[in-house]
Amino acid sequence: MEDQYLYFLIVAIFAIVQSIFGMGILVFGTPTLLLLGFEFSTVLALLLPSSVLISLTQVITSGSIAFQRREKQNIAICTLFVLGFLAFILKFKLKINIDILVGGVLLFSALVRLSPTFRAKVKQLLSKNERLFVVVMGSVHGLTNMGGALLALYASSTQEGKLEIRTTISRYYLAFGLIQLSTLAVLKFNALSLYGFVAAPLALFVYLVVGSLIFKKTSSFTYERLVTFFIAAYGVIVLTKGYL
Repeated sequence: MEDQYLYFLIVAIFAIVQSIFGMGILVFGTPTLLLLGFEFSTVLALLLPSSVLISLTQVITSGSIAFQRREKQNIAICTLFVLGFLAFILKFKLKINIDILVGGVLLFSALVRLSPTFRAKVKQLLSKNERLFVVVMGSVHGLTNMGGALLALYASSTQEGKLEIRTTISRYYLAFGLIQLSTLAVLKFNALSLYGFVAAPLALFVYLVVGSLIFKKTSSFTYERLVTFFIAAYGVIVLTKGYL
């Protein structure tokens, strides 16, 4: 693998982001590696082990955060669509231009987070169509590995407090990652990379040493602003990468 040091640096940086927000390695690492020219299946293999390990750690250490039955059902439904769309892409070896879809999802999510009025309307709409939303989220994640943008919107609309939001995101990401890795192993085993599994302990180390400390010291207001900035910035980058 060329540029392995750059890859490890990318994983380490976004491990810090995921430590704070519950997402980062996939939602930001995916467009970064795509911009660097990696194929979609390779991106999955390189990023999923680190994401799964951090999400698992966050779920285990979430303490007394309630895990409602309805949320478990939503996760099950969502992962079925992740499985279906990812399997479809891998089975038929589809190469689709997902830049517009990925960038659009990111910018839409950022717009919702920036506008209190728009956010309230989306929250109300989401509460009435929760199951439909998780179906769309699972479909987008299966196609793009970028369902985290919608997941951030979902979690912040259904939960209060940064720990509850991060825990919700971590639970979904853990389920996503396990399903995606299993699908890769069955349908495209040769895409799995030793580098991806080697990077996972590095990501966990960064999470434990740096990320968790930053999370504790980050206020809810700063938390909201930072995640919105990251999502918007990457939306612009993905949409304009052909001109960079």
